Amino acid sequence: MRNIRKVVAAIGVSVVASLATSSVALAESASGSGATFPQNFLANATVNYNAKTGDNVTYANPGGGSSKGKSDFFANLTDFGGSDSAVSSTQSGSTAFPWVYVPYVAGGISVAYRLDEIKGSTLNLSIPTVAGIFDGTIKMWNDPAIVADMKANAIWANSTKKSAYKGASALWTPTSTTAATLTVTLTPAALKAAKGKKIEILEDKKSVKTVTVAAKGQIAIALTTKEAAYTVKVDGKEVAKYALATPTLPAKAITVVYRSDGSGTTNNFIKPLNAFSTKWTVNDNFTTAIPGGSTAVAGFGAAFQGQSGSANVSNAIADTNGSIGYTEVSFVTDATRAAKGMASANIKNAAGKYVAPTAAAVSSMIADSDIDAKGFVTFNFKQTTNTTAYPVVAVTYLLGKTAKSAKNAV
Repeated sequence: MRNIRKVVAAIGVSVVASLATSSVALAESASGSGATFPQNFLANATVNYNAKTGDNVTYANPGGGSSKGKSDFFANLTDFGGSDSAVSSTQSGSTAFPWVYVPYVAGGISVAYRLDEIKGSTLNLSIPTVAGIFDGTIKMWNDPAIVADMKANAIWANSTKKSAYKGASALWTPTSTTAATLTVTLTPAALKAAKGKKIEILEDKKSVKTVTVAAKGQIAIALTTKEAAYTVKVDGKEVAKYALATPTLPAKAITVVYRSDGSGTTNNFIKPLNAFSTKWTVNDNFTTAIPGGSTAVAGFGAAFQGQSGSANVSNAIADTNGSIGYTEVSFVTDATRAAKGMASANIKNAAGKYVAPTAAAVSSMIADSDIDAKGFVTFNFKQTTNTTAYPVVAVTYLLGKTAKSAKNAV
């Protein structure tokens, strides 16, 4: 095993070099299916790759989930597979071709919710509380465990229901009683439109900080805070407005939304729960991962709702007040869902800090990971001194054949 810090830079350089120097005499086609965690990334990446090279690379949308990506790949139904989770010997079977994991995107898994009654306040949740919600022992939003988590950290509410700058969103992470990190996220289209424009932070209508949008689609801004209202603007348009809040959690039943298909997002969501309690089983299927299995899920009735694929899970959360689930972050920052009140919880890490699922926090978490000779990454969930890590993360992989051919090169 090698620590991922030592190999990421070298991998990045080699991948860029191969893309820059490779040339294919004739256009090639390559198809894949599987994980929906990277769906938003791949929808953009395949179009750009094909335009650059003249090849025709496609990825099923929706991809069917990691389990389907693995089964299609090893059945030779696709040229490459998509998976966020490890391949078991049963899944690979007696495959006749050599293959490897290609880790290419990492991201945060949002513990996403919609709870209109707290009026834009950000939920703070610890891993034991998350585990209790998703194993059905915490059934109500005013459960003492959720109340305790909310009291353990400053609560800031965003009173802006819809960002006035299309494709821009914000996350607020209190880092102490007098400081916070504001993270502004721009979709690729918004980044292109906003490049060179200003992000402005106003404290009670007084401008206190400006940042120029450059090449990055996610910009972290450190702030010294007081009891004030902080307005976030991109190119003069209001994206968010934060203020300290004391929300009352409602006596409302929790609706849990989970992935009903074989899902690598499920697999990675379960990992920190398993690190807290081995009653959880790490695999691609929520109904066998949860303590008590499918019998327990059936017993919860309408309080637990299964959905296939990241988009359907995300839509169900956005459309249902009182719901909570798990999905890749870009499905939450989507303007339509965010306008309905869907948001990401701050999750308590092993160092005791409640952290938002930003790119910087995800990178901090995965930096202390190990990668094996076949390319699979193992996370460290006991980073007790890493205060900036967001603990619910995933690395997504392409499953690639290593035999030399024009198609495999693509």
